Amino acid sequence: MQVIENQKHWFAARTRDKQEFAVRKSLDKLKSEEKLDLDYYLPTRIVISQLKYRRKRSEVPVIRNLIFICATKQTACDISNVYNVQLFYMKDLFTHSMLVVPNKQMEDFMFVMDLNPDGVNFDNEPFAIGDKVKVVKGDFSGIEGEVATEANKTYVVIRIKGVLVASVKVPKSYLKFIK
Repeated sequence: MQVIENQKHWFAARTRDKQEFAVRKSLDKLKSEEKLDLDYYLPTRIVISQLKYRRKRSEVPVIRNLIFICATKQTACDISNVYNVQLFYMKDLFTHSMLVVPNKQMEDFMFVMDLNPDGVNFDNEPFAIGDKVKVVKGDFSGIEGEVATEANKTYVVIRIKGVLVASVKVPKSYLKFIK
Protein backbone atom coordinates (compact mmCIF):
# COMPACT_ATOMS: atom_id res chain seq x y z
CA MET A 1 0.00 0.00 0.00
CA GLN A 2 1.33 3.42 -0.99
CA VAL A 3 1.78 5.73 2.00
CA ILE A 4 0.76 9.35 1.43
CA GLU A 5 2.75 11.57 3.81
CA ASN A 6 -0.06 13.78 5.17
CA GLN A 7 -2.78 11.11 5.30
CA LYS A 8 -3.52 9.02 8.39
CA HIS A 9 -2.89 5.26 8.17
CA TRP A 10 -3.00 2.33 10.58
CA PHE A 11 0.45 1.03 11.51
CA ALA A 12 1.12 -2.21 13.40
CA ALA A 13 3.70 -1.86 16.17
CA ARG A 14 5.31 -4.20 18.67
CA THR A 15 5.88 -3.27 22.31
CA ARG A 16 8.31 -4.68 24.80
CA ASP A 17 7.11 -7.65 26.83
CA LYS A 18 4.20 -6.72 29.15
CA GLN A 19 4.45 -3.02 28.22
CA GLU A 20 1.20 -2.67 26.23
CA PHE A 21 -0.59 -0.66 28.93
CA ALA A 22 2.44 1.57 29.56
CA VAL A 23 2.58 2.38 25.83
CA ARG A 24 -1.19 3.05 25.85
CA LYS A 25 -0.73 5.45 28.79
CA SER A 26 2.13 7.22 26.99
CA LEU A 27 0.02 7.60 23.84
CA ASP A 28 -2.87 9.04 25.88
CA LYS A 29 -0.44 11.52 27.43
CA LEU A 30 0.85 12.55 23.99
CA LYS A 31 -2.71 13.03 22.73
CA SER A 32 -3.72 15.25 25.65
CA GLU A 33 -0.52 17.17 26.47
CA GLU A 34 1.25 17.39 23.11
CA LYS A 35 -2.01 17.57 21.10
CA LEU A 36 -0.76 14.94 18.65
CA ASP A 37 -3.30 13.84 16.05
CA LEU A 38 -3.21 10.08 16.61
CA ASP A 39 -5.47 7.20 17.50
CA TYR A 40 -4.56 3.75 18.70
CA TYR A 41 -6.21 0.39 19.18
CA LEU A 42 -5.14 -2.09 21.83
CA PRO A 43 -7.45 -5.13 21.79
CA THR A 44 -8.12 -6.19 25.39
CA ARG A 45 -10.48 -8.44 27.31
CA ILE A 46 -11.54 -8.82 30.93
CA VAL A 47 -10.25 -11.89 32.78
CA ILE A 48 -11.57 -12.98 36.17
CA SER A 49 -9.00 -14.85 38.23
CA GLN A 50 -9.80 -16.67 41.46
CA LEU A 51 -7.57 -15.78 44.39
CA LYS A 52 -7.93 -17.57 47.73
CA TYR A 53 -11.07 -15.88 49.01
CA ARG A 54 -11.89 -13.37 46.32
CA ARG A 55 -12.13 -12.87 42.59
CA LYS A 56 -10.00 -10.39 40.73
CA ARG A 57 -11.05 -8.75 37.47
CA SER A 58 -8.21 -7.61 35.29
CA GLU A 59 -7.84 -6.25 31.78
CA VAL A 60 -5.38 -8.18 29.64
CA PRO A 61 -4.27 -7.67 26.04
CA VAL A 62 -5.75 -10.16 23.61
CA ILE A 63 -2.58 -10.18 21.50
CA ARG A 64 0.64 -9.84 23.45
CA ASN A 65 3.12 -7.09 22.52
CA LEU A 66 0.96 -5.63 19.72
CA ILE A 67 -0.72 -2.24 19.34
CA PHE A 68 -2.14 -0.48 16.27
CA ILE A 69 -1.55 3.24 15.74
CA CYS A 70 -3.48 5.51 13.35
CA ALA A 71 -1.44 8.57 12.41
CA THR A 72 0.45 10.17 9.56
CA LYS A 73 3.78 8.54 8.78
CA GLN A 74 5.70 11.50 10.23
CA THR A 75 3.70 11.49 13.49
CA ALA A 76 4.11 7.72 13.78
CA CYS A 77 7.89 8.06 13.44
CA ASP A 78 7.95 10.96 15.93
CA ILE A 79 6.18 8.85 18.58
CA SER A 80 9.19 6.58 18.99
CA ASN A 81 12.03 8.86 17.79
CA VAL A 82 11.11 12.24 19.34
CA TYR A 83 8.82 11.33 22.25
CA ASN A 84 10.73 8.15 23.18
CA VAL A 85 7.73 5.82 23.40
CA GLN A 86 9.08 2.26 23.42
CA LEU A 87 7.46 0.73 20.35
CA PHE A 88 8.79 -0.85 17.22
CA TYR A 89 6.91 -0.64 13.93
CA MET A 90 6.53 -3.84 11.97
CA LYS A 91 8.00 -3.85 8.47
CA ASP A 92 6.31 -4.94 5.27
CA LEU A 93 8.34 -7.89 3.98
CA PHE A 94 8.05 -6.77 0.34
CA THR A 95 8.58 -3.00 0.48
CA HIS A 96 10.80 -2.98 3.61
CA SER A 97 8.90 0.08 4.86
CA MET A 98 6.49 0.42 7.78
CA LEU A 99 3.62 -2.07 7.61
CA VAL A 100 0.36 -0.27 6.77
CA VAL A 101 -2.92 -2.01 7.65
CA PRO A 102 -5.77 -1.10 5.25
CA ASN A 103 -8.70 0.76 6.87
CA LYS A 104 -11.31 -1.87 5.92
CA GLN A 105 -9.27 -4.69 7.50
CA MET A 106 -8.72 -2.62 10.64
CA GLU A 107 -12.42 -1.69 10.91
CA ASP A 108 -13.45 -5.35 10.51
CA PHE A 109 -10.87 -6.46 13.08
CA MET A 110 -11.94 -3.81 15.62
CA PHE A 111 -15.63 -4.68 15.09
CA VAL A 112 -15.03 -8.39 15.71
CA MET A 113 -12.81 -7.72 18.74
CA ASP A 114 -15.23 -5.26 20.34
CA LEU A 115 -18.23 -7.55 19.82
CA ASN A 116 -16.80 -10.83 21.13
CA PRO A 117 -13.07 -11.03 21.92
CA ASP A 118 -13.42 -14.47 23.57
CA GLY A 119 -15.01 -16.02 20.46
CA VAL A 120 -12.10 -15.11 18.19
CA ASN A 121 -9.30 -17.56 17.43
CA PHE A 122 -5.87 -16.18 16.54
CA ASP A 123 -3.35 -17.84 14.34
CA ASN A 124 -0.16 -16.44 12.89
CA GLU A 125 -0.30 -19.19 10.28
CA PRO A 126 -3.32 -19.24 7.97
CA PHE A 127 -5.74 -22.20 8.15
CA ALA A 128 -6.11 -22.50 4.38
CA ILE A 129 -6.36 -20.21 1.43
CA GLY A 130 -10.06 -20.05 0.59
CA ASP A 131 -12.67 -18.08 -1.26
CA LYS A 132 -13.42 -14.46 -0.41
CA VAL A 133 -16.69 -14.18 1.50
CA LYS A 134 -18.87 -11.56 3.13
CA VAL A 135 -21.05 -12.23 6.18
CA VAL A 136 -24.62 -11.18 5.33
CA LYS A 137 -26.50 -12.19 8.50
CA GLY A 138 -25.95 -12.22 12.23
CA ASP A 139 -23.74 -10.23 14.59
CA PHE A 140 -20.83 -10.16 12.14
CA SER A 141 -22.84 -8.83 9.17
CA GLY A 142 -20.65 -6.82 6.78
CA ILE A 143 -17.37 -8.52 7.71
CA GLU A 144 -15.28 -9.61 4.72
CA GLY A 145 -12.67 -12.33 4.80
CA GLU A 146 -11.79 -15.79 3.57
CA VAL A 147 -13.61 -19.01 4.32
CA ALA A 148 -11.80 -21.76 6.18
CA THR A 149 -12.98 -24.98 7.77
CA GLU A 150 -11.60 -26.83 10.74
CA ALA A 151 -13.20 -29.89 12.35
CA ASN A 152 -16.30 -29.48 10.12
CA LYS A 153 -16.90 -25.95 11.39
CA THR A 154 -16.90 -22.91 9.10
CA TYR A 155 -14.79 -19.88 9.97
CA VAL A 156 -14.36 -16.46 8.40
CA VAL A 157 -10.69 -15.57 8.45
CA ILE A 158 -9.69 -11.91 8.70
CA ARG A 159 -6.09 -11.34 7.69
CA ILE A 160 -3.98 -8.38 8.69
CA LYS A 161 -1.15 -9.04 6.29
CA GLY A 162 2.17 -9.62 7.98
CA VAL A 163 0.69 -9.31 11.49
CA LEU A 164 -1.92 -11.91 12.34
CA VAL A 165 -4.89 -13.95 11.24
CA ALA A 166 -8.14 -13.85 13.23
CA SER A 167 -11.00 -16.28 12.65
CA VAL A 168 -14.63 -16.26 13.75
CA LYS A 169 -17.04 -19.20 13.64
CA VAL A 170 -19.96 -18.37 11.32
CA PRO A 171 -22.70 -20.66 9.91
CA LYS A 172 -22.31 -21.32 6.16
CA SER A 173 -25.81 -19.99 5.50
CA TYR A 174 -24.68 -16.52 6.70
CA LEU A 175 -21.97 -16.26 4.03
CA LYS A 176 -22.04 -14.86 0.51
CA PHE A 177 -19.21 -15.31 -1.99
CA ILE A 178 -17.65 -12.14 -3.37
CA LYS A 179 -15.40 -11.81 -6.40
